[in-house]
Amino acid sequence: MALPRSREGLAVIDALSEDPEAKKDLTGLTAAIGMFYGDVLTHAIPGAHWEVIEEGSPIVRISRNTSVSVIHVAQRRLDVGLPTLAMNYDHALDRIGRDEPQGT
Repeated sequence: MALPRSREGLAVIDALSEDPEAKKDLTGLTAAIGMFYGDVLTHAIPGAHWEVIEEGSPIVRISRNTSVSVIHVAQRRLDVGLPTLAMNYDHALDRIGRDEPQGT
């Protein structure tokens, strides 16, 4: 499925996560969902970039002081339900509003 690299693309995955039948299909896609979330962040936030601190656990640095463990966010979304990917995205945007942006 081709999704836009935006909040709208994240909302599509959130909607699928709410459907019990569709959620079964997403269970094995935690890493892919996390990587998509990270891709959205790196395309939406100037200066955001990928970092790998531990193999298999990539993060996206969104500001000098803040990074996002994208696989963890996806796993929590599938396991717990909240916060949604869109909520996490909004929170990331809020964080960069409070932190000094990367590269300044």
